[in-house]
Amino acid sequence: MNTNTARHGDQATPDPLLSRLAPLDAAPRTEPTATEIDREETLLRTILADTEPARTSVRPATRAPLVRRVSFTLAGALAAGLAVLTATGGLSGLPGMGSQGPLSSAELASWTGTPSSLDSAGAEGSAAEKECLDATEDYGSGPAVVSNADIRGNVASMVVSRGGDAVYCLAGADGGGTTMGISPVLDLPADGIELDTYGSRGEDDGLLNYAVGSVGSDVEKVTVRDSGHTVRATVENGRWTAWWPRGDRYGLLTGTVTLTLTDGTTRTIKSPELP
Repeated sequence: MNTNTARHGDQATPDPLLSRLAPLDAAPRTEPTATEIDREETLLRTILADTEPARTSVRPATRAPLVRRVSFTLAGALAAGLAVLTATGGLSGLPGMGSQGPLSSAELASWTGTPSSLDSAGAEGSAAEKECLDATEDYGSGPAVVSNADIRGNVASMVVSRGGDAVYCLAGADGGGTTMGISPVLDLPADGIELDTYGSRGEDDGLLNYAVGSVGSDVEKVTVRDSGHTVRATVENGRWTAWWPRGDRYGLLTGTVTLTLTDGTTRTIKSPELP
């Protein structure tokens, strides 16, 4: 049957609606914006990393950290997410899927923009370090090396390295926490900075954001300003680490990062422009 005609008695007459639609081209294909691509990457990292339910001992998320320079389509991200959900058997660890977050709202409320040393926390600091060491004991090989260790309020953070593998760990006073696989420290120019891994965990009052990267030898201090927070990052052995509560729900960095160099000069970079 010819779908472009309609029967009227014994004579076929053109369908006026179809006649008007026929010459119209389909809508042109549009490429995703940089913000959409960044959001898709963050979604994929979140899906692949959050394989544990909240309020349990933290576990390493993945042995091969995803870095922000890799691009994925949203369809690919969702397909990969479904594969992970099939393997792990549930949605409980994903933001927005019933879990408020890996840290309690009370722990997040204790957060401070300027960190203290883990040693200053005494027994609490030692317990947090043990939690992170236990959580990453099967990740990498060789003895564990702890760096970038600090405590903000009731939450400790640190990088645990074994061999060539490294994990960023957050541990709360109540035993909750989370881990993220990160890349090795990069060899950068003396005044350089690089953003390796960033993202978010949880939702609403349980939402937290984090950022990890490398810096050059002359970078003495890194200050992150994002979502109304001013965060003095912990800088050690060529790496900087920072986290803060209730930032961007998708984990995007929308503010600025200021470097303070050993000669006292400063340089401010818009976060989306970080390499």
